Amino acid sequence: MSRIVRLFVPCWLALIGLLISLSSFAENTIVDPTAISISPWKVMESGGRSPLNEPTYATGQWRSIKDYTLPYFHLPIQDERWFKASFIIGWHFKNSQLALSLGPLFADAEVFVNGVNLSALAPNKASRSFRRSQTKIYLLPRNKLWYSFLDFKKDNQIWVHLMSNKEPLMLQPQQIKVANYEALALQAKDSDTLIKIAQGGMVALLLAFCLFSIFMRAVGFKERENNLFGSYVICVAGGILSDSLLLPDYVGYWSAHSILPFLFASVAVLILVTLLSPKQRLSAFSVVLVLFNVLVLFCLLVNDDRSFSSQWLEVLNQLINMMIILQALAISFVRAESASPLSNRLLLVLVLLGSCVQFYWAFDYSPVQPFNITLFIAAIVLLLNVAQRFKAMASSLLALSNRLVSIREKERARLTRDIHDGVGQGLSTLKLLINLNASKLPENVGDMLKTEVSTTSETLKSVIRNLKPIEVRAGSPTQAVISLAQHNCQLSGIALNVFSKEDVVLSQERAYQVYRIGQEALNNAIKHSGAKEITLSFEVIEAFYRVQITDDGKGLKDEVSEDSYGMSSMHERTMILGANLTINNRELGGTTVLLEVPIND
Repeated sequence: MSRIVRLFVPCWLALIGLLISLSSFAENTIVDPTAISISPWKVMESGGRSPLNEPTYATGQWRSIKDYTLPYFHLPIQDERWFKASFIIGWHFKNSQLALSLGPLFADAEVFVNGVNLSALAPNKASRSFRRSQTKIYLLPRNKLWYSFLDFKKDNQIWVHLMSNKEPLMLQPQQIKVANYEALALQAKDSDTLIKIAQGGMVALLLAFCLFSIFMRAVGFKERENNLFGSYVICVAGGILSDSLLLPDYVGYWSAHSILPFLFASVAVLILVTLLSPKQRLSAFSVVLVLFNVLVLFCLLVNDDRSFSSQWLEVLNQLINMMIILQALAISFVRAESASPLSNRLLLVLVLLGSCVQFYWAFDYSPVQPFNITLFIAAIVLLLNVAQRFKAMASSLLALSNRLVSIREKERARLTRDIHDGVGQGLSTLKLLINLNASKLPENVGDMLKTEVSTTSETLKSVIRNLKPIEVRAGSPTQAVISLAQHNCQLSGIALNVFSKEDVVLSQERAYQVYRIGQEALNNAIKHSGAKEITLSFEVIEAFYRVQITDDGKGLKDEVSEDSYGMSSMHERTMILGANLTINNRELGGTTVLLEVPIND
């Protein structure tokens, strides 16, 4: 018995060991039904030959994508590269609609899975035409799942053929996935949305700059610089939009591969160089380059966008743009008489670097091309330049208006002196003569003359008061406006209410401008509104001195023009004060004039 036990124990142990080994082997060979795994990628330079058709050619040519080093510089000429990997699909996905996502690509792509060209299938035809940074998704057809298309027992082969003349031909392995179509489509939508936000944000800002240019032209800033700036931002916005994901699919595909991006970029460079050139004029050599560029663009328009000659025309167009910028930069340094500001030179250097990076640099995965980014930065700097010019123009107009108002007040003072010294003294002498010779005059004639002279003298005093108010010299317009209102309302038989009369100390000049605005408002209320009652209010609220004049007349008519002398005078003085003036009709009838003057200015 013991011998039997000693004989079978080793056999049992050997059998158990064999079962454990077989179990381990099975675990290593059975595919996880819930997993999809992709092997490391390999890359090969094709040299214009297809490894699918010439498998012997590809032998020994494949390298690991981790060991493959991209060139730092490249010419934007058509190139191609092949990539391959294998993936394993678990049985869990046998009834799922699977798809392959290559992530955002910068090149045309042909995708082969187990020898089937997915790019040529009907649902994927649009993916042959790429747009910048667009995410690629290729459906794995379900009608072939139960045949030889996908294998759930062994590796499936992926081959990717990239072709482009714009960007580095490289896949990002971490972005390549095989999964349910719905999940990949959702991820692609999120990725494309982020890119659209970046591209749309830049386009929106550029359009806002254009609206600012239109606004400045509408308010009278019609300088050539503003017109050129508006055209420049439209061209930069068009260049970004034509090569973005913002346009609908087929329109976007056509636009990205058309002449539009090159046309917008060329016009933007031309306008930029004109804006930054001395006296905003191009040199003779730059004019020749521009004419040559027009010829290149025309040839590009009539050529097939996929042809080899079109690629060299695109290269030539970019080189000419770089030469135009370089020519303008050289002129700014060489000619002493046409020395440009340092900011203009730095701007030209920045745009030149952007064009060089886009032309030569082989690592560009930004949502917007480097050249367009530098053009966008240039638009911001040019906006500041135009805004400064507009501010200088507004300051000049304000100084001119202030000077005209000052001349007008000096003329008022001169008239006041002339009237007081001439007409006033004459009336006083006439009154004295009438008194001395009253006995010699016919009956009632002396009294009539005295009355007429007194009336004329009072009228003259009122005119002098309007021309030169004495009360404003104290630096506060409150009492001066109240005195004027009392005097004029008494003469016109209009009731006057003073709701509040808070005082404030302003400079004599600012107080005088407030008085004149109040005087014009009172004149309008008394002479034109047919008011029976006028209410004044003077308040200090926070940092503002508020003057409000209200009447119960017929209010403003729709056809009243603010270009009238009275209205324009009020607005001119408001601009000089840096104040706010509002004139509105009251709901119960009449007009309210509200002036808010900052106290601390």
